[in-house]
Amino acid sequence: MRRSRIAVLAAVVSACVLAVPAAAGAEPGTGKAMVRVAHFSPDASYVDVYMVSLNRKQLFPNVFYKSVSAYWAVAAGPFTYEVRAAGASPESPPVIQVKGNLDAGKAYTVAAVGRRDRLQGLLLRDDMAPPAPGRGKVRFLDAAFDLPAVDIAVSGGPVLRSLAFPEPTRYQQLDSGRHRVEVRRSGAGAVAVKGSVAVRPGTVTSVVLVGGAGAPRELYAFSDAAGSRTAPAGGIRTGAGGTAPSSRDPAAPVPLAAAVLVAAFLVAVGTAARRPGRARA
Repeated sequence: MRRSRIAVLAAVVSACVLAVPAAAGAEPGTGKAMVRVAHFSPDASYVDVYMVSLNRKQLFPNVFYKSVSAYWAVAAGPFTYEVRAAGASPESPPVIQVKGNLDAGKAYTVAAVGRRDRLQGLLLRDDMAPPAPGRGKVRFLDAAFDLPAVDIAVSGGPVLRSLAFPEPTRYQQLDSGRHRVEVRRSGAGAVAVKGSVAVRPGTVTSVVLVGGAGAPRELYAFSDAAGSRTAPAGGIRTGAGGTAPSSRDPAAPVPLAAAVLVAAFLVAVGTAARRPGRARA
């Protein structure tokens, strides 16, 4: 039994360490762009994500549904993003391939969306420019592939009309505070999804309509910038779920969480080693 507990803890620690890139950062260098990856396909389980450069280096393994990575500095210019099933050979044909051109000093999100048998890849430009004083910026993305076009009504803000999968909106400036959000079928009054988004001064936030294929439809919010162009740093993270507020600073690096788990693992191992053995039945 003791060995089983230790094995389970070791597996958890390994999974967390694998989720952290080797050298993620939040500031692009000269000739660099910032790129992060996201997974919004509700029935695609998890996938290995490859940002392919000249050396075809795998950067992110095992990206789960509703995972969003930190930003990663990559060379500006031609860019290829590939998604493969977890465990697939790096030389196998990708299920998604997105090619684009990255501008130096700019930030991007590449996201997997759609049903498992019709996956699509998006390359989105993220706007890190600071909002007006006392305000925050929010954009919306429709990743719910099984809904018709929708209208998004934001309290204290505009009604964004006829948003269709997989379209993003432009960034909207909103006053700080918590805003109610209603997603309605375009041109109809019935509310399909409702939630809220917290806006803090100086922040930039993305809100994604996710769900379908058996997964609940919900609004899922995550940070683009935490103020003054400060991009979130660290590894893959799953946020707070929906639009619930997080107790963790959105700019806090995930490697700290992995370190805590490693420490917990070492404590558990030491406790198990000191515990007297039990007689087997």
